[in-house]
Amino acid sequence: MRTFVIADAHGYPELIENALRHGEFHPGEDNFVFAGDLLDRGPDAESCLGLVERYATEVLFGNHEAAVLLGFPILPQNPASLHFRPLFFDKLFHPQPVPWKTASCVEGVLITHAGVSRAWSRVFRGSCRSNPRRLADHLNEQFFEAVLEAIETSAGEWSDAGILGYDGPLWFRPNRFGGGALPGCTQIAGHTPPSGFEPERDLYLIDPDTSMGLDDSGRFRYALVVDGVVTVVEGSLSRP
Repeated sequence: MRTFVIADAHGYPELIENALRHGEFHPGEDNFVFAGDLLDRGPDAESCLGLVERYATEVLFGNHEAAVLLGFPILPQNPASLHFRPLFFDKLFHPQPVPWKTASCVEGVLITHAGVSRAWSRVFRGSCRSNPRRLADHLNEQFFEAVLEAIETSAGEWSDAGILGYDGPLWFRPNRFGGGALPGCTQIAGHTPPSGFEPERDLYLIDPDTSMGLDDSGRFRYALVVDGVVTVVEGSLSRP
């Protein structure tokens, strides 16, 4: 069984459609993890959500979904994105056929929106026993508790540390201020455009980068996990 991992569609459903079409995705035979950020920038978050609801076997919150969920500031943000808040609450707090969370583990590969930094090494080696699946469970529990706390305290800002912080799975960027990815753990992450960042061993970046819009409607960038091996695939359906 193959697992497709796609992230950062940001209102451009073509990025999801192109990846699934290029990889010849077969619903019911292949898995599909959407690793966050279906909102903002592009014009059609509704269609991105529709594709994810139709095909994904797991959905991860990105920082843009979390911002809507928590009412925290983020740029850019389309005004229409705020309409998704009740839906995101429902996805997090009520059982769904397709789970929405903040981390997944597929064949020993940790998948989050932004990746996990070496700041989590103590937790990973300690209570998680260097097991990526245990770490995914830990991150999901921490995210759920952080959302509850933010609601109860009416917090309106991101944390500097912890699950909502800049070393956590919603915001981490490799090599930021010299910080690297969690050692000893193979990861797939979006959030960080692969250009302009030094590649790190065992960290596979899949953000197709829509920061300047979508200049190529055929573009795709995704990861495939097969037998624990990760391959990042990039290209354009419009190319000969």
